[in-house]
Amino acid sequence: MIRQLQLCIAAALIVFTPPLVAQNKTAPTPPAGSKTGKAQIVGVVVDSLNGRYLSGADVVIEGARTTLETDSLGKFEIDSLPPGTYQVRVYDALLDTLGIRLGTKPFHIGPDSSSFVLLAVPSAATIIHGVCPVRPGAQDMSAVIGHVNYPETLQPIAQAEVSVAWTDLEVSKELGVRRTSRLVRDTTDGSGAFKICGLPSSLQATLQARRGSTVTAEIPISLGNRPAELFARTLLLSPADSGTKVGNATVSGLVVLEGSPTNAGSRVELLGTDIVTMTNAQGEFTMRNLPSGTQTLMARHLGFGAEIVPVDLSSREQKRVTIKLPKFVAIMDPVLVTARRSAALDKVGFNQRKKSGFGYYIGPERLQNMHPNYLTDILRQVPGLSVSLSPEGDAVVSSSRGVFPGSGCVQYWVDDMPWQSAAQTPPQAVVESTAVSTAKGRDKGSGDINHFVTGGEVVAVEVYQDLDTPAQYMRAGGSCITIVVWTRFKIRS
Repeated sequence: MIRQLQLCIAAALIVFTPPLVAQNKTAPTPPAGSKTGKAQIVGVVVDSLNGRYLSGADVVIEGARTTLETDSLGKFEIDSLPPGTYQVRVYDALLDTLGIRLGTKPFHIGPDSSSFVLLAVPSAATIIHGVCPVRPGAQDMSAVIGHVNYPETLQPIAQAEVSVAWTDLEVSKELGVRRTSRLVRDTTDGSGAFKICGLPSSLQATLQARRGSTVTAEIPISLGNRPAELFARTLLLSPADSGTKVGNATVSGLVVLEGSPTNAGSRVELLGTDIVTMTNAQGEFTMRNLPSGTQTLMARHLGFGAEIVPVDLSSREQKRVTIKLPKFVAIMDPVLVTARRSAALDKVGFNQRKKSGFGYYIGPERLQNMHPNYLTDILRQVPGLSVSLSPEGDAVVSSSRGVFPGSGCVQYWVDDMPWQSAAQTPPQAVVESTAVSTAKGRDKGSGDINHFVTGGEVVAVEVYQDLDTPAQYMRAGGSCITIVVWTRFKIRS
């Protein structure tokens, strides 16, 4: 049906940047017995950019002072209109991000008649042609566009730096494995708009906005394999310093486990903070007092793949998200995947720190022969670390002899983020959940991490004595053994 509608779009009068004009047709006058003297407008809105109907969009019928909303098939309908001249306009967050207007020219409908209106968001190629400079002979024609706004007022932010980052990987007999980091930037204009053109297709990258000491989270983006692909996103950049870990925003949601009879017991954390909670028996969670801006949530569950979901937080409204976790399936790594993992470990600094001679390292090659079920199965291999069974799970401490003598204090970093036990509610955050009761002593202490990081997910591990810990992994609160864990989620293949 969408393909049929897209063929009809060719007959529509579509104009880019000024109001987009749609096709409208007036139906024949109904039989005399059903005449009422009133008119009708029926319409459909198609999102050509994403190949679907534009559902949930606001439709304003100017001349009737009426606002409608498109249904799941992009349809809207209004009856009992007096004959006259009308104009249809469509408003949606997607259109705001693209910086375009969608509407019809004024048209007249007579008594006892029905007018059909077809409106369409332009295709990726059309939008890119309108916003990006023409480069004759260029092969990379994809683009990332959008706006940067303040989260509380939604006012545009000028002079914000927006960047797209990715790593190119080339494997050949002549060159071996060559990795090249790429970073493309643009600066927002007075309307908060940015455009990053000339990007390759089939791209996995991250998008981030920065202005002064404030920065958004790195948002994962993906471009398809068509010659001209377009990704559009509005980023919310808080005026507060990025070190701020509290605010007035709230997010709630649902974590769904693929093929599981229950959704209880998933771990949800706001990356970049110590705020973490667990889902209740229905898979629901709520987190309050969060910092505003474009942030990222991570959800984990034992036996399931981890997922990151971008979320735009503000005190204006409570955000709600649904996160689906797929079953984790271990796959044997071909040579190309191994090369990509090595490139990803280079990017996060693992290989460079390994060459320094400080710390103890377990890489992908060694892990392939371990076949660990739990993270603690890996840590048992580290000289000087002791793993014992406790009521809370496997407890990891430093022994009195070996590579890491000292106190029994152990701190974790998982995928470059400090690990906060779900049983330890941060004082600055309010989280709501019924899945875990700390009064019963479940999932407390260092054993908590074993419930959310499986051995099969781990790609590499770094272990440091307190004095040898790299600066980026030092945390206040005394000298501890630091364990840095890298998983398949961060070190993508």
